[in-house]
Amino acid sequence: MKPPKQILLLSLLALLPAMPVSAQVEKVAMRTTGISCGFCAGLSELSFRKVPGVEKVDISLSKEAIMLSYKPGAIFDPAGIRKILEGWKVGVVQFQISARGRVEEQGGRKFFKAGRDKFALTATSNSPDIQANTPVIIEGILSDRSNPMELKVLNFKRL
Repeated sequence: MKPPKQILLLSLLALLPAMPVSAQVEKVAMRTTGISCGFCAGLSELSFRKVPGVEKVDISLSKEAIMLSYKPGAIFDPAGIRKILEGWKVGVVQFQISARGRVEEQGGRKFFKAGRDKFALTATSNSPDIQANTPVIIEGILSDRSNPMELKVLNFKRL
């Protein structure tokens, strides 16, 4: 029989894969151009299913939209997404993300840290005010062409 400490440790290790990651981009919705035929949609879906960490791919031809859901611990790579779609002559008009993380303040600016991703929060007249050091789930519009990426918060929920 194993000592109680070893049993407890083995039990905890067995649970780790089932535990949700505390911070990461969980879903990405994209408005696209050029994904209006079944052939392009099928090829795009096959390409995304090969990306490590992608759990689910939904494509709407009528809305020219793609939704990716990520597995716990997955890495969000907007440049990689654009590269996959460019191969099928499909462009991304807009990224909308749902992510779990924490709002931090640095140098008078607020940032949202979701796992390995860091987003500068952009303020607009109707942006919700999220206090620093707050764990949240945020839904927002992403501008991935800047460094750091910028995120316009549409809504949030405190954890």
